[in-house]
Amino acid sequence: MATERVSHGLHGKVAVIEIGDGTRRNALGARDWHVLAGLVAWLPTEPGVAAIVVRGRGDTFSAGSDMNDWVDASFEGVEQTFRDMETCFQAIERSSVPVIAAVEDIAAGAGCQLALACDLVVLSEAARIGMPVARFGIQASEAFVARVSRRAGKAMAADLYLTGRLLTAEEAVNVGLVTRVVPAGTAFATATTIATQIAAAPEGAISAAKRALSQVEPARVAAGADAATTAGPTVAYNDFVEAIRDFLSSRRPT
Repeated sequence: MATERVSHGLHGKVAVIEIGDGTRRNALGARDWHVLAGLVAWLPTEPGVAAIVVRGRGDTFSAGSDMNDWVDASFEGVEQTFRDMETCFQAIERSSVPVIAAVEDIAAGAGCQLALACDLVVLSEAARIGMPVARFGIQASEAFVARVSRRAGKAMAADLYLTGRLLTAEEAVNVGLVTRVVPAGTAFATATTIATQIAAAPEGAISAAKRALSQVEPARVAAGADAATTAGPTVAYNDFVEAIRDFLSSRRPT
């Protein structure tokens, strides 16, 4: 269960999922979201797996979806990709074991949503995180906005979605968007240490904590809702196509 841009390994009771191929800031393609969702659902069924760490390949986390997939894509194809993303994020949120994101460099757009779907987010002090999607004609969904607002509040969600700016690590931890900030290059080691500590605790206690936490997060996507009912982001199609082509032709950094 892997692609060139999604793979996994087992380290004792901790499963590690690695995303991206080390190029294009670890952007993910349509099939990658399917595989990632399947991995997150399957790994907790493996004997002994008690926690999952998600990291990017190389020295970055993920800038989101691979824009190349959307060149000449139909409106329906783009919409399906967003539904597949949302299915993946909900699979992470519903995982029976804790999932920890180890973020170096950047987590933007779908990469940001992927990190925020995890129970804990460990952010490198050199990293940035945010949702610079409006300039691509992407219309934020309820589910996407909820992942920001449940951690950092409505005001910060408005700031990120309306301005498209990326938060520094210091800003992100101060507003509660991420769990903790660590020295550059140590996000994965720290996340793995945390996962190992969690895995050593009684399974029933961790499961109870996850259930209780889900009840005190009113903005969280409701249990039982699916990607279709929570409406992954739609796009202003003409603006979207033009913005994607401009982005790819100029290769501006995300």
